[in-house]
Amino acid sequence: MKSLPLQFLAAALGLSLISAPKAHALGADHPSDKPLAAQTNWPAGLERLVNTTNRVHGFFVNSEDFYFFAGSEARFTEFLKDYAQLGGTEPKRLIVHAGVGEAKSPWGKEGRPCDWKLYTCPKGWHNLGRLAMDKSSTPEQRRNAAQEPGYIMELHFWKGGTIALDRIEIPKNIVVVRDK
Repeated sequence: MKSLPLQFLAAALGLSLISAPKAHALGADHPSDKPLAAQTNWPAGLERLVNTTNRVHGFFVNSEDFYFFAGSEARFTEFLKDYAQLGGTEPKRLIVHAGVGEAKSPWGKEGRPCDWKLYTCPKGWHNLGRLAMDKSSTPEQRRNAAQEPGYIMELHFWKGGTIALDRIEIPKNIVVVRDK
């Protein structure tokens, strides 16, 4: 009789895997009122950057993290300088969008306005996602891609908010990309 619950659990798990029409992911919100602890593979300086007091929201899905901020021109300038100095994240990109940003998780019902967002993801995880879509990739290519060190980082800015981007000095090692 003791094995019945285990058999039931195994059957339920098997049924859910067979009948699931979509891939499953792990995700949750990052608390805005508490500092985040650095992960062992984070680039130097990232913990300080994401723990600024003007982080209004954040969440993760698998190994991808999204951090949202609101602030002044001075706060954004300081953030840009710190972003430019992060190690292991070349090239550094600033993607400029029209409109106002929204700080919201994919599962959230309501968002709030934000001025900028930082996206981070280990390169290995990013590479695996890209190769998973390529049916011609081999297991060896996927293994090699997954082991690539470093991070992918993108900083997104919305010019419809409270900060005038033309009054901000952008560090030279940051590539500015205009969203279409």
